[in-house]
Amino acid sequence: MSFLITRPLYESVTYYFYHWSEEIVKEAKRRIGKIFDIEKEKVSKKLVESYLEKQNPEIVIFNGHGNDVCIAGQNDEPLITSGVNSHLLKDKVVYMRSCDSGKTLGPQAIRDGCKAFIGYAELFQFWTDKTVTGDPLKDTYAKPFFETSNQVALSLIKGRTPKEAQEDSMTKYKEVISHLLISDAENSFIVSDLMWNMRNQVCLEK
Repeated sequence: MSFLITRPLYESVTYYFYHWSEEIVKEAKRRIGKIFDIEKEKVSKKLVESYLEKQNPEIVIFNGHGNDVCIAGQNDEPLITSGVNSHLLKDKVVYMRSCDSGKTLGPQAIRDGCKAFIGYAELFQFWTDKTVTGDPLKDTYAKPFFETSNQVALSLIKGRTPKEAQEDSMTKYKEVISHLLISDAENSFIVSDLMWNMRNQVCLEK
């Protein structure tokens, strides 16, 4: 099995995506023989297209800004655009942690032959604690959002099917939300936004 992940890093949102994806990269290195960790300035359209075509990874994880038709890389450069180069996702299992990716781009990727697509039909939201933004992994406001969304990638790496990975993530959401509601945690105010992500995380299959 082969695995590709994009981790752009150029502002506050991608800073969090980048560091919270370290867990995914570590797990992939433990379990998968061929790993392509494309990070920072390397996350360009040209390089990503090349890896998708020549290396043909079976699992592809995108982190970054996006909209309903496009996922972006470093400095908001479009990487994959619906109907333009979405055919490069053919025969791959794809997870896009970006806003609106499951609205138009995901369905188009499936029509283009993508094996399965997990993404978000609306905005992907998360909170941050301004006192610890320099160390995202210590941010207890952000942690629930990345624990739940990371679960998709971690399950795929462990050999779970896309549908099972989606279900694992839903289970994680329920566990985290339940804990926040009954524990009187100081960050319980984030529950509504966790539920938003949960409702809008979609799994599409051909």
